[in-house]
Amino acid sequence: MNAIEDAGGLALALEEARAGMAAGNDPVGAVLVREGALLGRGHNRFLAGGDPTSHAEMEAYRDAARRLRLTLPAHAVEDALHGCDVFTTALPCTMCAGAIVRWQARRVIVSEAQTYSPARTRDYLEDHGIAVVLHREAGVIALVEDWLARHPERLPAYGLRPA
Repeated sequence: MNAIEDAGGLALALEEARAGMAAGNDPVGAVLVREGALLGRGHNRFLAGGDPTSHAEMEAYRDAARRLRLTLPAHAVEDALHGCDVFTTALPCTMCAGAIVRWQARRVIVSEAQTYSPARTRDYLEDHGIAVVLHREAGVIALVEDWLARHPERLPAYGLRPA
């Protein structure tokens, strides 16, 4: 398996966002990568599943823990989650930023922060020593804007007002 670079990690996060959309959720996807290897992946599930903690980043951490538990004892899973790169299509919310800090991610690589930019989460991550790399991927921006046009009831969740 080839090591996952930034472009590959963002592409996998976008795959997850599309999977979430197909299931009726907000178009946010995330993957965890450590030393070039995919550890976990996830997408928002809270709209379809009713669990308000089922954000993409949280789901990626849950998936990674499940996968790691197949080969590691429970006490070793915690150490294995530390130092990951988190690839996500959107800037993490405060809940997800807290998890990222808790597991001491190395970097958070974000597809775009135009459609959703929660207050001060970038500062929070950087204040805790986590590098934040922001991209401005036009395709992801267009995907989210199109989704929001079809789901105007979700605009307030993005800090936007319906027209």
